Amino acid sequence: MNLNFIAFEEVDSFLPSGTYNLQLNPESLIIGFQDNKKEGNCETAADGQMVATSDPLYSLSTWDVTFTIDNTGAVPFPPMAYPSPILTPGSSIYPSIKYFKQLFVSPNNETHSRNYIKGIWGMGDLTIFGRVKSFSYDYNFFTSSGVPLRASCKVFIEEVPAPSLLSYFMSPDITRIPKVKDSDNIVDFCEKFYNDKNFYLKVAEHNNLPSFRKLKTGSNLEFPPIKK
Repeated sequence: MNLNFIAFEEVDSFLPSGTYNLQLNPESLIIGFQDNKKEGNCETAADGQMVATSDPLYSLSTWDVTFTIDNTGAVPFPPMAYPSPILTPGSSIYPSIKYFKQLFVSPNNETHSRNYIKGIWGMGDLTIFGRVKSFSYDYNFFTSSGVPLRASCKVFIEEVPAPSLLSYFMSPDITRIPKVKDSDNIVDFCEKFYNDKNFYLKVAEHNNLPSFRKLKTGSNLEFPPIKK
């Protein structure tokens, strides 16, 4: 079973919004780990003072994957694309690259942020759930008329915390970074995270917002620890 990538709009989505199956196993898969803990143990609070923080420490994995998309006809299975499910051998591979970008790189029209990506290799022996941090591709084989038939692609994925880890973020002495939706406002966020709506001006200043009244949908706001 080759490496499969599955797209989800939200971290807790049940149904996927699309899949991308590789034709071949990746040329390389470099797995790394990084801690969420930042250096130092102090942060700037919403009231402008420095306070100690006790962010939960956990390690998140990264995948650095190099894979090939080939439509020369040499590979038994043609690359995936959209709206056509497969490409005719000898045609440009760009629709396949565009489909991958649509699923995992370009902002989702509804959430205004990238979809989440789940990678599964083999029978689930290797998996990751996260977001694409970088994607590049290198065309390396063309027809005589210049149509690209093969490319080497590189994608870097960072794991995101599971919902069980996200529950840690409700602690009053750690930083929260929620994603803004259409109906959100900064006063409600302050009421939710600090149980005090009066911190809205400090939070707006902390995030360098030109106005607290209009939040950009799809953006992320930082709500630092508070000292009461």
